[in-house]
Amino acid sequence: MPAVNRRSFLKTAALGGGALAFASTFSAAATKHKRPNIVLIMADDLGYECLGCYGAADYQTPVLDGLARTGVRFENCHAQPLCTPSRAQIMTGRYNQRNYEGFGYLNPREITFGNLLQDAGYRTCIAGKWQLCGDAATVRCFGFEEHCLWNMHDYRADAPSAHEPEPWRRRYKAPTLYTNGRWTEYGQDAYGPDVACDFLLDFMTRHHEAPFFCYYPMILTHSPFVPTPDSADPACKDAKQNFVDMVQYMDKCVGRIVAHLDKLGLRDDTLLLFTGDNGTHVSITSQVIGDKAVTGGKGMMTDAGTHVPLIVNGRGVAQPGRVCGDLVDFSDFLPTIAGATGASVPDDRVIDGRSFLPQLRGEKGYPREWIFCHYWGARGRTPEGTRESVRDTRWKLYNDGSFYDLAADLLEEAPLTQLSTEQQTAKRRLKAAFREVRSR
Repeated sequence: MPAVNRRSFLKTAALGGGALAFASTFSAAATKHKRPNIVLIMADDLGYECLGCYGAADYQTPVLDGLARTGVRFENCHAQPLCTPSRAQIMTGRYNQRNYEGFGYLNPREITFGNLLQDAGYRTCIAGKWQLCGDAATVRCFGFEEHCLWNMHDYRADAPSAHEPEPWRRRYKAPTLYTNGRWTEYGQDAYGPDVACDFLLDFMTRHHEAPFFCYYPMILTHSPFVPTPDSADPACKDAKQNFVDMVQYMDKCVGRIVAHLDKLGLRDDTLLLFTGDNGTHVSITSQVIGDKAVTGGKGMMTDAGTHVPLIVNGRGVAQPGRVCGDLVDFSDFLPTIAGATGASVPDDRVIDGRSFLPQLRGEKGYPREWIFCHYWGARGRTPEGTRESVRDTRWKLYNDGSFYDLAADLLEEAPLTQLSTEQQTAKRRLKAAFREVRSR
């Protein structure tokens, strides 16, 4: 049963403009309904270096590589350095200093893209990893009428509660998942990523005649690094080999979704977006074509911790084979999705995102000059524990004044001190960006 709309909003176009024009363009190619289905897939702990279309040498990802060839691949998409902050930002279109209150929690007062699309008449579903606290009512409050979720707990700490079955942490073999308000402990033959994917496919089948929004924050490829159902050695203990297998199984799950959309005759009606929630785990080093090694930076504010893939595919909309170098951050997804569907963006709060819809069509659009990151970890939101940064495609400035040339020092090992005229100009520009964010 569809959830009741929680709010109505006055604003009728996504930030960045072009929303109504885009929705009209998409519906002209659609055959079954006027507005596109949206499928947003977000892999867990997957940096840009893990996909073949970004130069990966260690992994085979034919499905995602094919979506990149027939769609748009963004070269400069950045998440937050860790899972919960990224989830809070991508779902709300707001930077973390406005809505991140603690690990594993999102305040129910926030408005998500689930709310926006539900208010616009979409059927909505989420499957995969939650990690935002609450219960079934919380998930519905955020705009998702159906759910199949791992890491569902009823308070802010990442630990079990009295209301959860003992094996709640199992996500892969014999998983424990929370489906439409009920816990299910699956047997030894079940694999968590398959259960979540099956749930999404069933949702699409049941609602193929109405526009739907499927948000798929995947369980893969987070640790523990264990064999998949396709692994050659089901007892393998080699973490890197298991991670390779997990990346490739993730690609297989994406392929199942694409194939099911084709089977239902909905590919021409669907905008599919794929990204990762933060950089790869620090224990994984990947080879990139050209004899370059990239070590994962999950939990770090460096490029290795935030640089993630972004592939957008929509027949007749996303220009085939287009590669876009514009900066994108996770606040941009909400206005982009709202624009694609004609949904209304809330005007009772700051929305930091900027729509990248025009870039999908091959237009210049409204590209960002910089992106912002507010991040804090175990020490909490304190002067000692909080760091903020502003960066463009080359320069990066932190709130403590440290300044880096990313073209020469991507891992930020040596802050610049004696600045050239060019560097002084870049630093002043990024200081102004800090002031702009804080003035909103």
